[in-house]
Amino acid sequence: MPGQPNQALLLRTLERLLEIPSADLPTALALACDAVADAMHADKVDAFLLDPAKHSLVAMGTSNQPLSSLQRKVGLDVLQIANGGRVVQVFETKAPFRTGRLQEDPDELKGIRETLKIQSKVGVPIELGGEVRGVLMVASLKVDFFTEDDERFVASISRWVGTIAHRAELIQEIGHNAVEQGRRAVAEELMTVLAHDLRNFLSPISGRLHILRRRAEQEQRAADVRDSDAALNAVGRLARLISNILDVARLDQGVFRLDLQPVDLASLCADIARTLSTPTHEVIVTTLDQEVIVRADPSRVGQCLENLVSNAIRHSPRGAPVVMSVSKKRLDEGEIGSVEVVDEGPGVPAEILPRIFDRFYAGKGSTGLGMGLYLAQRIAVAHGGNLSVESPPGKGARFWLSIPSYQDD
Repeated sequence: MPGQPNQALLLRTLERLLEIPSADLPTALALACDAVADAMHADKVDAFLLDPAKHSLVAMGTSNQPLSSLQRKVGLDVLQIANGGRVVQVFETKAPFRTGRLQEDPDELKGIRETLKIQSKVGVPIELGGEVRGVLMVASLKVDFFTEDDERFVASISRWVGTIAHRAELIQEIGHNAVEQGRRAVAEELMTVLAHDLRNFLSPISGRLHILRRRAEQEQRAADVRDSDAALNAVGRLARLISNILDVARLDQGVFRLDLQPVDLASLCADIARTLSTPTHEVIVTTLDQEVIVRADPSRVGQCLENLVSNAIRHSPRGAPVVMSVSKKRLDEGEIGSVEVVDEGPGVPAEILPRIFDRFYAGKGSTGLGMGLYLAQRIAVAHGGNLSVESPPGKGARFWLSIPSYQDD
């Protein structure tokens, strides 16, 4: 073929590429490399793709030939970016490369020259989804084997190889997402069933603990009173967790109901502060406006704020307060009531911020199920409001809950 590529050969090669099944990525690329090797009478064809984790170019697809087997045997199918070489050069410069005297090329890797003994080489970038992600490299053991026309041929073919690779990646991703969605659906159903069953057990446990506490108080057994209080607090936390799980299920099923009425945000925040304040974490309420009345379901907004404050307490250092600031603001679309919850913790890592309100997403080191903030945001949205977060590095986290003000019709 050298020096003699023609339209018929290009069409035949494209036909072979189009016939490649939408298999896994390595298989699709291997078949594509075989088609190019046959068309160009090459001794080896590689489709290198970037592996960001290893900072390397990896031969994800290789033609089925003896030289390819030798390449894998000596480990030259994985090329570190830092080591350079002609494959890396094509990837970094995004420009084609061709030579017929590779043995005389000091910029090529020694292993490729001395172990594989390649003489001629032509390489072009591979684009996947409009981005250069790899290199298509064609090699021959013969001197001066590839021509300028061959280079143009490989450039044309590389676009189709990139299309094949991108299609295989998309199919893999679709399959992976389908499996994950199936697993998630099963997990969510199991959690909902368990939550229903656990709720049935909590009431008698809580009732028995209250009886034991009263008995201990009457008999002046202070240690048993403290232990009973601790057990009741644990049962309360479990009850709130079960409630969150069931509310997530209600949201999915479209049966999440709101009982809208005038709600005084300052009074609601004061009740929450009294309930959640501890000796090590005081919850402070500041009111910037005399009266902030919103149209809301008090139990649901209370649930939202309790999730925000509990989250702030968990991430605050011992002795640091959590502040709830209540105010009202006038926006273009009307007046809103706002509650800002601020802690003095380390803040939310930048990589977590974009997904902090995702369901079942918990940051590294978290012991929660990742439902509290998801549910808090959904409650805000259900009221026609919003929940947002800001967290400068090392300066704690600020959550803003906004709900439309009550309008007396």
